[in-house]
Amino acid sequence: MHVLVPWERRPGPLDGVVIHRVRDFDVRARWNHAPPRDTYEAAVIDVALAARTRMDRIAELSRAVQQRRTTAQRLTTEIRRRSRVPDRTWLLHVLQDVADGTCSALEHGYLHRVERAHGLGRARRQVRDRLASGAIYRDVEYASADGSALMVELDGRLHHDSAGQRDADLDRDLETAASGSRTVRLGWGQVFGSGCRTAALIARLLHIEPRRCPRCR
Repeated sequence: MHVLVPWERRPGPLDGVVIHRVRDFDVRARWNHAPPRDTYEAAVIDVALAARTRMDRIAELSRAVQQRRTTAQRLTTEIRRRSRVPDRTWLLHVLQDVADGTCSALEHGYLHRVERAHGLGRARRQVRDRLASGAIYRDVEYASADGSALMVELDGRLHHDSAGQRDADLDRDLETAASGSRTVRLGWGQVFGSGCRTAALIARLLHIEPRRCPRCR
């Protein structure tokens, strides 16, 4: 159990309890809850700041928004409220990207390492579409120079899915192709392992010339 206390308090150790002394206790405490608790936004920021890597921080922030328990704007307000926040400017940029539609660490990586770094143009994100199988949300959608649409699906799953889930993904890609659009499905390796090569291939599909970035060979 994690317990917040005012900064001036120094309670002794208790088994199974982690004490957090905070200077803004009166602002964060929600006395109308039973038991009283921290604000959700403050807790999310604390967890994100405690993460080991920037990728983990992105994951915590995007997960909180994706679960619809808060918004990128509320998390931004919480960061701006605090006088001391490590990596403040970078975190605010991340939250702006989340507000613009990047819903995972993989999507954030694609936006910065592939799309923006190589000048692929501005895509639409989290685009609602309807197929015969039902409503879906496209991760990334580009308008190609030839007038067709290119969908980029970012698959961050690290473990094998069931045959049913895999079939559902393939069915969706097939329906997209039948409608006249194309789908490219990318994972962690294509974004973080070979982002420059991925950008070059996406640019070829879009019939544009990619911009070189410092990582390009």
